[in-house]
Parts: sequence; C-alpha cells; structure tokens
Amino acid sequence: MTARTAWQTLYLFPAALILYEFAAYLTNDMIQPGILYVVRDFNADPSLAPASISLYMAGGMVLQWLLGPLSDRIGRRPVLIAGAAIFTLACLATLATQTMTQFLIARFIQGTSMCFIATVGYVTVQEAFSETTAIRMMSIIISITLVAPIIGPLLGAVFLHLAHWKMMFGAIAVMSALGGIGLLLYMPETVQQRGQRFSLSAIWRDFRSIIANPVFLSGTLTITAIYIPLMSWVAISPLVLMQDRGLSSTGYAWSQVPVFGCVIVGNLLSGYLAGKNAHHKVLRRSAPLLVAAGPLALALDHLLSGGWPGPVAGMSLFALSVGLMFPVLFRLTLFSDSAPKGTVSATLNIILLALMALGIELARWLWQQWGSDTFHLMTLACAGLSIIALRVFIQRRERVEN
Repeated sequence: MTARTAWQTLYLFPAALILYEFAAYLTNDMIQPGILYVVRDFNADPSLAPASISLYMAGGMVLQWLLGPLSDRIGRRPVLIAGAAIFTLACLATLATQTMTQFLIARFIQGTSMCFIATVGYVTVQEAFSETTAIRMMSIIISITLVAPIIGPLLGAVFLHLAHWKMMFGAIAVMSALGGIGLLLYMPETVQQRGQRFSLSAIWRDFRSIIANPVFLSGTLTITAIYIPLMSWVAISPLVLMQDRGLSSTGYAWSQVPVFGCVIVGNLLSGYLAGKNAHHKVLRRSAPLLVAAGPLALALDHLLSGGWPGPVAGMSLFALSVGLMFPVLFRLTLFSDSAPKGTVSATLNIILLALMALGIELARWLWQQWGSDTFHLMTLACAGLSIIALRVFIQRRERVEN
C-alpha cells in the first residue's frame, strides 16, 4: 500500500462512510417535525405517522442475513457502494410519491441502509485497521453520526420553514450521493479471497457455528444488555417525560441532548483509552457506571418529586457507559469467531435487533402497567445482566488467548 493509498484509507474512506451514515440517520431525525405534514399532504390517517419510523427499522433488519455472507463472497466494496446507491435512489423516489403507501415503501427501502452500514461498513473499518486504530475510528464515526439525533429535528423544523418537506429528501439524497462517490473512490477492499459459491445451506451452517461459539454469544449478549435500556429510552421517553412529567415538546428535545451527548463523550473517551489501557480494563472500569444509573434515577425521582431531571440524569450516566464500552465490545466480539467477518457481524446484528425489539416492547408494557419506576428497575436489571455476560465474555476470551 502506497503512502497516498494509506492516507486515503485512513481519512477519506471513513469520511465517505460518515457522510453516507449521517444521511441515513437524518432521514429519520429531520422528518420527525414534518411527519404530520406528510400525513396531511397525502390525506392519510394520522395513525400511520409512526409507521414511517417502524418501517424504516424493519428495513434495517430485513437484509442482515444476506448482506454479510454476500460481502464475504463478492467483496465489501460492491455491496456497500450498492447500498449507498439504493439509499440515494430511495430518497429521490420520495420526491415522486403521491400516496402514503408509496411514501412508506420508500421509507422501508431507505431503512435497508442500516443493514449495509452495520454489516458491511463497520466490518470494513475493523478489517482495514489495527485493533487500537479500529476502536478509535469506530468511536469517532459513531460520535459524529450520533450528532444527527441531536440536530436532526432542529434542522428539519428550520427546513420546513424554507421548503416543502419532500425537498428534504432531495437534499439528503445529494449528501448520500457524495458519500457513495467517496466510497467508490476511496474504500479499500478487505476481502482477499473471493469467488466462494453462494449457498443458503452453507450460510445457515456458518450462522449455527457462530451462535454456538460461547465467546461470541457472551459478547453479543453483553452488547444487547447495554443497548436495550438506551433504545427503550428512545421509544418511551416521550411518554415518561411529556405525558408523565409534563415536559413540553421543546423541553423534551433539549432533554435528549445530555443523553446523546454522553454517548458521544463515552465514544471519544473509549477511543482515547483504547491506546493507553488493555481493552478488558476499559470494559471493567466502565461497568460500574451501568449499575449506578438505575439507582441514581430512582433516587433523584423521589428526591425531586418525580420531575424530569431524575430519568435524564440516570439515562445520561448509562449512556456514558454504553459509549465507553461499545467500540471495544464490538471489536472484540467480531473477532471472537474465525468465520468470515461479514457473516459474524450479520449474526451479531440479527440477535441484537431481535432482542432489542423485545426489550422495547417489554419496557413499554412495564411503563403501561406500573409507570416510569419500572423502567429504572429494568435499566438496573439489564446492567446486572450485562455485568454477568461481560465477566463470562472476558474470562472465555482470556482462556482462549492463553
């Protein structure tokens, strides 16, 4: 690899991936203030508004099983570049939608971008760089893309004052196209042995083998346990903060800044610590924050008579620990199995998304039955589960390494 090629791989490829991923996030976050305009323009039932998000998430799950194994066989570059092209075309197609059904179909196709990014893009980062550099790179990528949920709704509200909501998707399509061009020019190919026959039976055997790996499984369960409370917070915090605590929509938007801000700070700290500490030490030192988050939220809730600072402070502390742990956990879990990394990543994402969906539904049910206190207790229970899974994961990794 020449110095010029190495520079492009280190800087321009991640920049192109960030641009593509940032565009994919913005299609969710910018349209939130305008979703009622969409419903009104199509004379649709307002109850269909949440389907814009749920179908996007469904699109993010549907191709996981295919894209990982496919990229293992034909290469990462063609798959990820195709994903950027599909997302760009889906955004442009939104400009021509005439019915709510057409809009929702476009949203579903846009959601498949999450499959390409998580299963192919992140794996390429892990394969293209050394362990410490990859952890640092992932912490930077995730930190930048997490700015989208913070500024996206505000950008969307400003955009709606300047142009029709459809033009929002046109602007995002331009951003995605630029990211796709960057990937075409600068993305390295990390799959060296290609041409293996694509066989569903072989893919199924690989999936079964990976799931049977106790090191991989304990790492995946740790990631899932730390992510369920954070994703459940995204789903039910409007109910907890606005309906239960009387926070305004503007106040609610500001309340999310410390939560997502702490994820970003945690990610950046993880990248910094990765070069100075053994990765297992980073995980062990982050774990106590998980356990402290639930009791802190409960204590502040009772001290402050049920105001909004309690839940926000507790989840912000939890989010800080998630940011610290995820870049390291993802890297160590991905390389805990010798199978092709696209298939390993797909297996991880399938388990993660399925269990997160169940966790969100459980959190919603608990809130309906007993209120927000049960959400804090669920956060504490997930923290305890993650500590157990993390301990097993580290012990099994050390046993294998020794």
